[in-house]
Amino acid sequence: MTTSVNGAEGNALDLVLPDRVHRDVYTDPTVFEMEMENIFMHTWVYVGHESEIARPGDYKTTEVGNKPVILSRDRDGAIHVLMNRCRHRGATVCQWPTGNATSFRCRFHGWTYDQAGRLTGVAYQEGYSGLDKSALSLESAPLVESYRGLVFASFDRDVPTLREHLGPALEFLDRFIDHIPGHGLRAAPQAQRLRYPANWKIQMENSLDGYHANFTHASFFSIMQARTAQPAQYVSAKRTSDSVALGNGHAMLDQRVAAGPALRRRLDTLPGAPAPGTDLDALFGVPDGEQLYAATPGPGFNLAIFPNLALVGIHLREIHPVSVDRTDVVLRPMLADGGPDPINRLRLRYHELFYGPSGFGQPDDLEMFDRIKEGNSAGTDPWIRLDRGLDREVTEADGSQRGDITDETPQRGQYRQWRALMAKQW
Repeated sequence: MTTSVNGAEGNALDLVLPDRVHRDVYTDPTVFEMEMENIFMHTWVYVGHESEIARPGDYKTTEVGNKPVILSRDRDGAIHVLMNRCRHRGATVCQWPTGNATSFRCRFHGWTYDQAGRLTGVAYQEGYSGLDKSALSLESAPLVESYRGLVFASFDRDVPTLREHLGPALEFLDRFIDHIPGHGLRAAPQAQRLRYPANWKIQMENSLDGYHANFTHASFFSIMQARTAQPAQYVSAKRTSDSVALGNGHAMLDQRVAAGPALRRRLDTLPGAPAPGTDLDALFGVPDGEQLYAATPGPGFNLAIFPNLALVGIHLREIHPVSVDRTDVVLRPMLADGGPDPINRLRLRYHELFYGPSGFGQPDDLEMFDRIKEGNSAGTDPWIRLDRGLDREVTEADGSQRGDITDETPQRGQYRQWRALMAKQW
């Protein structure tokens, strides 16, 4: 299929309808390239947490869409998002995932840039006539802003402000950031990087899919029920929790009430978890030990910030499109900044139980993503249904849509924003 936004042979906007999407949104390379330009280069994209680049000279390599960038903090403390591409012959200038450096030197021909991306050194410069180094800085995102430690960038100067973009989700971003009593968040020094052979939007959708858990993760719930002698599932045909399309493509699963007891029982099964009746204040050496322990599973909701960030459990989930059928995902647990070491160790163990490389949850999901890719190559019906709960969905006074936790309300909200950005003429 030849696709363009307004092309005669195929209009990309026709691939997304209010209750379904065409499988070409997952498989068409032309659609993917349009997404990289129309979405990732023309909205705010999450690039990292400030604690990952806490000191002057700290950097992290990452991506905006499928373009390599460097998130760096210069010697004056300013944060930059630099294209990881030398202005000479186009090689990347930084290969390490994280580090601290006074400069970035291209190993191809030795051109050197400072922490802010300014060209400071050209090898054998006498070979150039009238070279203006000030005009050859690394290309950079014109807009870089942080919301309470979450750093976003945009390569489009004319986008709405970051607060306007995040607006519908700000309440829940704040709840996530403040979910540990008396402590802020800092990123764990290590993260998981996963790769799966399918489209990036499958992970975007699945981060807020409340319908699949009882089936895809049935083995995990069975083990938890055996360990705790209590029900481990908290999703059923009865309405126990909500799904919400907040606006601007942001959405959430709100399972705070229904999931709370099950998550606490899950926490109590961890190696190193305190025995029932333990004085937690004394154990952790702080006066709020019980509150810190209770906050270990996270705030009890999944929140997705369109297009590439999800806050799930206690981790920040970065979605990195590589190609139409290849996606990288980074899962970075968040720890209690200044909190007791035993609490932070338990937070890591809790994260690993479901989302770790040998955990129960993430491997299940990756298997499903592979099956989706395989299944999308078969059959004569090209449409993917996203109509669950559409008839019972309620539009609230603030414009958000609310449904049952098993409804596809979040996915419909995500694709409304997808369609809005893909329709614009940049």
